[in-house]
Amino acid sequence: METTGTEHPFRGNGGFTLLELIVVIAIISIMAMLVVPRIPRLAGTDRGSFLILTGIIARCFDDAYLKGNTNYLIVHLNDRASELGEYDEKIFGRENGVSVVTMNREGKFVDSRDRLLSYHRFPESFRFEEVLVAGADPIRQGSVFIPFYPSGGAHQPAQKRGKNRP
Repeated sequence: METTGTEHPFRGNGGFTLLELIVVIAIISIMAMLVVPRIPRLAGTDRGSFLILTGIIARCFDDAYLKGNTNYLIVHLNDRASELGEYDEKIFGRENGVSVVTMNREGKFVDSRDRLLSYHRFPESFRFEEVLVAGADPIRQGSVFIPFYPSGGAHQPAQKRGKNRP
């Protein structure tokens, strides 16, 4: 059986024309411009902020307990206090974030030297409006100190009584 000069419809020169490729690339580019800016919102910035907050708290505890440091986690509420008093404006003038500070030999609060415990400001979608403390009214303004002692607690351990101590 002989074939007479007819070509098979799927066997040709193949490929796409330059115009077809440009149209497809333009369509993909337009779709990417519409979708890419929405990806962070889909991932949830509030969820990411919550993970950062819990990570800072865990790191603060670990640093205090494992290294024997006394750390102070400071929650900077969204509504700053109008008067800072004797405290350092650099640390206590912050808002809507968390800091971890220690006390230096002069008795002043300084930022932790640990880079992971440095001040972190949260986006407006994740706001610190109030802090609830057991046995006290809600705190809605200023900064709230939460101590982390080497004993692993938020309260200074009682002194041990020995033979020579009352």
